[in-house]
Amino acid sequence: MNAQSPCSFDWTDGLEKYPVYCRKEDGVQGKDSMFQYVKHNIPGPGIDKEKFLPVFTGCSCHECISDCPCVQRFGQNYTEDGQLKTSYLDTDEHKVMVECNSHCSCSKTCVNRVVQCGVKVRVELFWIVSKGIGVRTLEDLDPGAFVCEYAGEIISSDEARKRSLAQRKEDMNYIITVNEHCKSGVIKTHVDPRNFGNVGRFLNHSCDPNLTMLPVRVDTEIPLLCLFAKRKISSGEELNFHYRLSSGEERTVYSDIDGKESGSIPFAVSEQIINVNKILVQQQLYGLKFLLIQIFLLI
Repeated sequence: MNAQSPCSFDWTDGLEKYPVYCRKEDGVQGKDSMFQYVKHNIPGPGIDKEKFLPVFTGCSCHECISDCPCVQRFGQNYTEDGQLKTSYLDTDEHKVMVECNSHCSCSKTCVNRVVQCGVKVRVELFWIVSKGIGVRTLEDLDPGAFVCEYAGEIISSDEARKRSLAQRKEDMNYIITVNEHCKSGVIKTHVDPRNFGNVGRFLNHSCDPNLTMLPVRVDTEIPLLCLFAKRKISSGEELNFHYRLSSGEERTVYSDIDGKESGSIPFAVSEQIINVNKILVQQQLYGLKFLLIQIFLLI
């Protein structure tokens, strides 16, 4: 096996449509024995497993078009070929995104079933001297193409704090905290893919990212953090997203972390609009290190 050939094992353990290999290059080590690949989020410490039970009413459609109850209720998020509508990429205001679910009678190829099917594009892991392992695409991607989730353990605020405080300065942080702001308060979701995660765990930061993250719900009240192509991406390009606030936008969020846990749906049956600050921050706040994405729900 030469220095540029991919390693022989699939990092997804066969769970995704396409295997994900890692280039055998200087700096790449074997798969962490503590890491287990998961296709979607799983309940972690402090999370009631009932929060992972289906809560949405299904449709009885054979083909989900404009008159589908799910589409009428939550809006049409995707084009006929399964791409995120490009209008979502040009604005910070979005409709709450909910796909068809396990109670729906439509097929798995329904145009309103995209992120729930897992990684649909061919990607590989590779070594970057200045960053470590990264992810690059092995095919051309159009704007709005779904790439992957940022999947991992859903953990409580207490567990997020515990894990953050246990990190050493040199440790890599993987925890993302999503704050969804709505009239009823702030709904928090903490995702940690350190030991249980998917390919999204290996995405690096960029100040000029080619991916954008949006929350999408399928069966449960807990959102999936989904990454879509912001622009045309050529085969061989590294995939990345932005997870740092500029200095002028930094804010103290420590008091926020004690707020309401993930466990409430941040919208009613009626259609609502969300304003997504498409930025994440990694900062040290009173000893806590985590990534933060703020989402504002406007009724």
